[in-house]
Amino acid sequence: MLKRQNSISKQMNKLIIILFLAFSCFCHGQTNGYFNNLDSALAYPTKVITLDLEKKKLKEIPIKILEFKNIEKLILKRNRIKDVPKEIADLKKLHYLDLASNNIESLPKELSVLNLDTLILWDNRIRDFDMEFMNMSSKLKYLDLRAIQMNKEEQKKIKEIFPQTHIRLAYPCNCNR
Repeated sequence: MLKRQNSISKQMNKLIIILFLAFSCFCHGQTNGYFNNLDSALAYPTKVITLDLEKKKLKEIPIKILEFKNIEKLILKRNRIKDVPKEIADLKKLHYLDLASNNIESLPKELSVLNLDTLILWDNRIRDFDMEFMNMSSKLKYLDLRAIQMNKEEQKKIKEIFPQTHIRLAYPCNCNR
């Protein structure tokens, strides 16, 4: 009787461990295409719809995200990113890009081909866009440029590039550049 109870107890422990591991992988990985861990996302590249790498101390955008051909929403805010690779333009289904609170000074003109409806860049160093971004203007609904010091002329130029876009800007500074 005691041997049987020990056997049942061991089986229950194994079952609990298996369930725990399965649940941990599920929670750490994805639900409905949402991933907040690059390694988990790389395990299911075709299932990635949203990749949220907020506050991961990234100094650059991982080039491996180009494997996510179905990605629609990319969140890279609150990192230490300085440059945005032009290859991001290869993510044809991407419509939401959040690069807020990084150290980005410019975006490559190749990104102007993206079908973005939302572009969040607040708290970066971007103060102008290449004229090619006018191609994006009709699709882009929301552009967030708050917490970026710009004078009135810089803000005016951005409004001209994105005339149909709702743009959030900080108050213009009295800075002469």
